[in-house]
Amino acid sequence: MKKKLLVILMFFSLFNVVYASDNLKDKIGSSDVILYNLNDDSILYEENSSRRVQIASLTKIMTAIVTIENNKDLSQEVEITSEVFKGIEEYSKAGFKLNDKATYEELLYGVLLSSGADAVNAIVINMGGNEKFVSLMNEKAKELNLTNTKFDNAIGMDSENNYSTAKDLAELLKYSLQNETFKKIFTTRTYNIDRLNLKLSSTLIKYASSGIDISYIKGAKSGFTDGAGYCLASIAEIDDVEYLLVTLGANPKGSKSQAVKDATTIYNYFSENYDYQKVISKGETLKTIKNKFGKDKEYNVYLNEDKELYLKNTVKLGDITYQYNGLEEISSKNKKGDKLGTISLIYENEVINSYDVYLNDNLEYYHPYLYLTIIVIVVIFVLLLFKLKKKNKKKRRHKKIR
Repeated sequence: MKKKLLVILMFFSLFNVVYASDNLKDKIGSSDVILYNLNDDSILYEENSSRRVQIASLTKIMTAIVTIENNKDLSQEVEITSEVFKGIEEYSKAGFKLNDKATYEELLYGVLLSSGADAVNAIVINMGGNEKFVSLMNEKAKELNLTNTKFDNAIGMDSENNYSTAKDLAELLKYSLQNETFKKIFTTRTYNIDRLNLKLSSTLIKYASSGIDISYIKGAKSGFTDGAGYCLASIAEIDDVEYLLVTLGANPKGSKSQAVKDATTIYNYFSENYDYQKVISKGETLKTIKNKFGKDKEYNVYLNEDKELYLKNTVKLGDITYQYNGLEEISSKNKKGDKLGTISLIYENEVINSYDVYLNDNLEYYHPYLYLTIIVIVVIFVLLLFKLKKKNKKKRRHKKIR
């Protein structure tokens, strides 16, 4: 029963999940949230993270990465035609003008910084039109296993067929940030296109009121529609800890700064209340198992490096226990580097992380045939002694008769 329970707990603890105070939920206006610690690729906090919702201009994260990956030359120029401005009267624009010529890279700054529907349309039109471009977006979603994501437009217009989840968007952003061009643009605050007399600024600046410190937010993509509310996907760094946060569904009738306020509230909560703590020391004995035929009868299971976890400051290391699940006996068949099992760290009946443990040493063994040979020799020796004793006894009997 214990093993079954451990398997269930480990299933829900594939990442280093630590638990935020329930009070955090009451301090933010966003309905769907997920926060990652990128140092460990671990989920720190989530709320409704797998619920399908409208995502407004966070759609443009996929628009940007699809554009980058399907254009060999981002310096190629695109002309801004009248078609670019059709149907986007109610949507934010980067400021490109009719007959302007902009490169794909410049348009991407317009997409990710200014959230410009004009920049999106210019790209989509020159990459084969909406149907072809959306097909590329959905193919990418499938490739990344974003099972709760679907697109029918590249701008982020409200639609029953244009949706995602906080978790899928976080995975998409993590993937996109591996691309150097995307990361460079995403982490830019302002960008000037001098020949077009155009200054592009991140909407993060627009939505941050004067009283909000956003200095530690390294990059962000905002979004807003009546159906999606205020949304934000951002990355931040505080005290050498890198975070990625997606917040969706902040009240569309509330403050325009709500998504940014929620982001800073969440970032600050964790930076102030959580820190890295060493939970396992290098060489520390975690479990002792039998060593069959070994010159050392037991083997101490250990890790060959320190392990740290990002935990709430109130967590006492003495309250964290280890649970080993693996081999209970090793022999000469086991070689250095073989996996022995898993050590799980348990706090308040929850598995907060797990580590694979291995045989880290070359062990010396008595060969089992040697034991058998010794036993056979001993048996033969005893039989010979018995036979000799019997023979001597018979001789003494003969002497008495004589």
